[in-house]
Amino acid sequence: MQVLLSADVKKLGYRGDVVNVKNGYFRNFLYPKGLAQAANAKLIELAEARNKERVVQKERVLENVKEVIKKLKGLSVVIKAKVSDKGKLYGSLTEMDVVEAVKAGANVELEKDFIKMKPFKALGDHKVKIHLGEGLEEEINVVVEAE
Repeated sequence: MQVLLSADVKKLGYRGDVVNVKNGYFRNFLYPKGLAQAANAKLIELAEARNKERVVQKERVLENVKEVIKKLKGLSVVIKAKVSDKGKLYGSLTEMDVVEAVKAGANVELEKDFIKMKPFKALGDHKVKIHLGEGLEEEINVVVEAE
């Protein structure tokens, strides 16, 4: 039986997918929970049109991400922080500090979830990996200087 998923179902498919399931699974689980509806020709056409739109939208997003990667390539940002007499930072520098530095240095807005790093607790050069998706990573240099 073909059904159109109304929500993401683990190990079955994503919202908008048309999948084949057994009648009992649809009747006893998917339909009562509002996770799917029986697929007819109109619903299948509508789902295909939506999937085409999603593909186009994903391509646009991928182009934007590639532009961001180009801007980040070889980028080096400087963060000034307060230090003690011994040269130790008073606090640690986190992802948000790097996000602000990248925004100021390359005019690129990132989310802190894209940045893969451990908080910095020392002065000097640090490598930070920015992960924007599978296969879309760039490493930038962050220089921490005394204020």
